[in-house]
Amino acid sequence: MNDTTDLSELIYIAAMILLVSMLLLLARVLYAKLSRFDVDHELSESDNPAVGTSLFGFMSAVVIVLAALIATDNHRASDTPVALAWDLGEVAIYGLVSIFLLRFSGWINDRLILHRFENKKELVEDRNVGAGAVLCGTYIATGLMLAGALSGRVSPALLPEKAERWEVMAYELGISLAFFVLGQLVLILYAQVYQRLFKKNPLDAIAEDYEVDGRKHGGNAAAGIAMGGNMVAVGVVLWGGTRGDFIGWQQNLLAFAVVSGIGLGMLPLWRVFVDRVLMGKANLVDEIYRDRNTNAAFLESVTLVGVAVVVALMVRPTFPAA
Repeated sequence: MNDTTDLSELIYIAAMILLVSMLLLLARVLYAKLSRFDVDHELSESDNPAVGTSLFGFMSAVVIVLAALIATDNHRASDTPVALAWDLGEVAIYGLVSIFLLRFSGWINDRLILHRFENKKELVEDRNVGAGAVLCGTYIATGLMLAGALSGRVSPALLPEKAERWEVMAYELGISLAFFVLGQLVLILYAQVYQRLFKKNPLDAIAEDYEVDGRKHGGNAAAGIAMGGNMVAVGVVLWGGTRGDFIGWQQNLLAFAVVSGIGLGMLPLWRVFVDRVLMGKANLVDEIYRDRNTNAAFLESVTLVGVAVVVALMVRPTFPAA
């Protein structure tokens, strides 16, 4: 590698660090601007852990997407200024679109997942960490799905001959939007199934206030952490179903359906294993919903994410390119 290449590489790295920093700042600003309450006040003056938990999930999702974009194969082999500029442009455009999609996923969560109560009230007035944890899980799940959809390249056979770089980007964005919609549908479906696994709806438990030693507490944090962990596990499955190169709608949609179907079928069954084996003599439902035991909720979450990782990495079928 000559001195010119070294300089070009250093400039590229510095520009990428600056770009990522700007996107993270933009994500933080947009989160605050698009919220229905004063985020800065809740984070600093009110020290509100529910809002902080939700924001943590949103920013983590942005980081996941940006990491996937940076790790995706690009055109740096030529190290020409034009190629490097296109790479930076891709990260900027895909990152910006992903930030808006992630914020939109929060809106979907409010209306179609956490639909049994007023989210602003739970986050701001009741400082309900459980509600924040479900939002956190939904953001991370969406970030994982977008990271999978943006992690590959489109097969050249699907593109016009001598396609311009902007045409490739437009095609890839269209694919990502399609899988975003499918991913949100899967998250909503799983949330509905999850609510029916218990005698008492988890959303009611998350929103139910209680008193201890005369102090009022907003909601059941353990129930929210458990549901949020389930959403992250679903997100890992969605990442497995969307990751890799796009070789055709039929092949990639089939892979998405196979991985999602197997993963969503295994997660409730694995929860039974957690209850009967990993919890020992304790009952998982009682620990989370009666005793509000966050330890049990974290144990459920991490084990579900673990089995989701196995499904995501091992189950995805392979097909010949179109």
